[in-house]
Amino acid sequence: MRLRPVRTDEIDEPWLWWRSVEPRLRPTVDSRLSTLRRTVYGDAIAAVKPGRRIRVTTYVFAGPGVDADATHTLLGRYARDRGWDVHRERFTDDPSGGPLLTRPQFNTACRRAGSGFVDGVLTTDRGAMPSTDEAYEAYLRWLHRHYAFIAFLQPNYGGSPWTDR
Repeated sequence: MRLRPVRTDEIDEPWLWWRSVEPRLRPTVDSRLSTLRRTVYGDAIAAVKPGRRIRVTTYVFAGPGVDADATHTLLGRYARDRGWDVHRERFTDDPSGGPLLTRPQFNTACRRAGSGFVDGVLTTDRGAMPSTDEAYEAYLRWLHRHYAFIAFLQPNYGGSPWTDR
């Protein structure tokens, strides 16, 4: 977990005036959200009945230079190699379709997961998520309440791209 220093004006400890103030650290926003995503993932996987295969849908944010069909195929291969079933419906947002903050297909993919059609949404990385941290955290918390998850493709550099770390 990455940490950043806490500003000294945020530390309210007047009873320790005789001690030098030691630097305090708090998690960065990125590491806090990454930890939250892993917690949501773990809880959703634990809620799946034993013996039932996990079902996912794929989501791609097709920014400039991204081949959406190839990315969906790669995500599908990754899911099948993990033993997951891939839902036939796949979701793609195009940045030219509106403001960068809105991702209607991502919203629909999360609704499918929250409604129980699939257990989770599989995508490439954090760059495919809503751009604001607050919106991303709201999606994660909503999915957690519905026992669904967001998973990222986990490449393993120098080896098989399917190893989860």
